[in-house]
Amino acid sequence: MLLNYVKEGFSFFIKSVPIAFIIFMFITCLKWIIKRKLEFKPITMFCEFAWILNVYAILRITGIIGMDFRVTEVLNGHIHYSIKPFEDGLSAAMVLNLLLFAPFGFFTPIVFKKMQSKWLFNLIIAVLFSGSIEFLQIFSGRYAQIDDILMNTLGSLLGYALYVLSLKLKSQFKPQKSSIHNN
Repeated sequence: MLLNYVKEGFSFFIKSVPIAFIIFMFITCLKWIIKRKLEFKPITMFCEFAWILNVYAILRITGIIGMDFRVTEVLNGHIHYSIKPFEDGLSAAMVLNLLLFAPFGFFTPIVFKKMQSKWLFNLIIAVLFSGSIEFLQIFSGRYAQIDDILMNTLGSLLGYALYVLSLKLKSQFKPQKSSIHNN
């Protein structure tokens, strides 16, 4: 079952590449129009594309993109939610939520440079993004759970921790300037 979810999620990512690329190109053109110059930094551009791809895939996988929003669900009191954390224990879906949001936490500080050393802002963005997804699911009759918000946020923090670790590893492997003194 877990393997089927992973295959399905990977399929969503693959199918999302063309649309994410179009969004990336649109944003890149907007930045060029605003700044009047285009900086070609392949690694930064790849990270921006990866972030857009991840966000788009998250919105597709969670059903936000393509969802049939019905206000009548809420007005008629058909709200399905759970605010009890881990009521059913740890499930495969929870682990997948963690894995789905790890790239979000990794790429967010790369894309938004002012957030690189501010883990609290990354936490807030993860909670707001995940909470928004769960809130919007209420309007489709889907089940909103605090577990999803917790695991998505934890996944994002895991991604941010991997980002910080990658910076430390990068700084360790930077060539040191030699200070040879000629006597």
